[in-house]
Amino acid sequence: MSYSDEKCPCGGKKQRDTMICADCETAFAERHEMTRYKDETVAIDLRRHAAIILLSLARGRKRKRS
Repeated sequence: MSYSDEKCPCGGKKQRDTMICADCETAFAERHEMTRYKDETVAIDLRRHAAIILLSLARGRKRKRS
């Protein structure tokens, strides 16, 4: 996974220079981490932490639930 490629951590296809695909953004739109990540007035450390959580959630989004 890279910021400059087209592969989302969930396995889907994303736009270049984005972190996650549109499906993941929609799935996590109501989460506090997404609003914190997109808020440019929040300290960079808090935004980075929110991004790490979102990436972790994206990796497990399509995983088969048992």
